[in-house]
Amino acid sequence: MFKYMSCLMIILLLYGCAGLPGVRNIEVFDEKDYVVGGLQDTINQAAYSRLPDYEKLTFEVRWLGIRVGTLTTSIMGVKNYKGRDVYLLEATMKTNDFFSKIYKIEDRFVSYLDVEKLCSLRHEVYRRDGKYRKDAITEFDQANHKAYFKNFIDNSEKIFDIPVGVHDTLSACYYFMVLPLKLGGGVEYYVCNNESNYHFYGFVRSKATIRLPAMGKKKWEAILLEPYAQLKGKKVDKGRVSAYFSADKRRLPLMATVKGPIFSEVTISLVKIEEKAE
Repeated sequence: MFKYMSCLMIILLLYGCAGLPGVRNIEVFDEKDYVVGGLQDTINQAAYSRLPDYEKLTFEVRWLGIRVGTLTTSIMGVKNYKGRDVYLLEATMKTNDFFSKIYKIEDRFVSYLDVEKLCSLRHEVYRRDGKYRKDAITEFDQANHKAYFKNFIDNSEKIFDIPVGVHDTLSACYYFMVLPLKLGGGVEYYVCNNESNYHFYGFVRSKATIRLPAMGKKKWEAILLEPYAQLKGKKVDKGRVSAYFSADKRRLPLMATVKGPIFSEVTISLVKIEEKAE
C-alpha cells in the first residue's frame, strides 16, 4: 500500500488507468461524503494562462479511511534560473506521528517550471520512504532534448534523451492547471519519472459538485479526470484513479482516490488554501 502515498503527482500521472476516450453520463458519486451531486455537461470557464506567484495547498492523506499523513504543494514565487524566469514549485509528503511508527515517509520534491515555455528545467528529489533513500537532481536541456541526472546517495549519473517539452512529475500537475479542457476531450504530454519518459493522457470524463468536509459547507464545481500512462508503448496499470479538479479558472486539485490491489485504497483531499506567504 505504501507506494500509493509517496506523492500526489506520481499517483495522478503514473498509477492511473482509464478506459477508452469518451464522456460518461454525469455521475452522482457519494464516496466518504465528498461528491454530492451532478452538474450540466459543460465547462464554463477557461483556465488561467499564468500560475499565481504564490500558493500553498494542503491535502489530507487517508488509507482505508485512516488519516496517515499530509501532502503540501506550493508555488514559491518566480525566480531567474540560467537566464529564464521559472516558477519555483515544491511538494512535501509526510506521514503523521502514529503512522510513522509503522512506515515513515518524509519526501520533498522541487521543480523549476519555465514561465514562458511551461516546461521543466530542473527537478530535485529528496525521498525518505522507510529505509529507502534518494537525493537526486535532474537538469533538463530542453533545447537539445537531453536530461542530466545525478544521484547523490550512490553518486551515479546518467544522460538520456527527452521528448520536446517534457515535464517532471511535479511540474506536470501545474502544467495541467493552465490547459484548455472540454468534456469528452483530453490532454497529453510527456512526463519524466525515475529517468524514464512516460506518455501521459488525461481524459475529462464528467462534472460533479464536491463538498470537502474540511473546507466547510462550500460546494465546488469539479471536473473528473481519469489519467492513463504508457511507458515504451505499454500501459502502466497499477491501480485506478479518480481525480477531481475545480471547474473554475484555477483548476485546483480537490480530491483524488486511488484504488489498487486488496487493502490499497488511498484518498487525498484538499483541506487548506494559502494565497499569501507567511
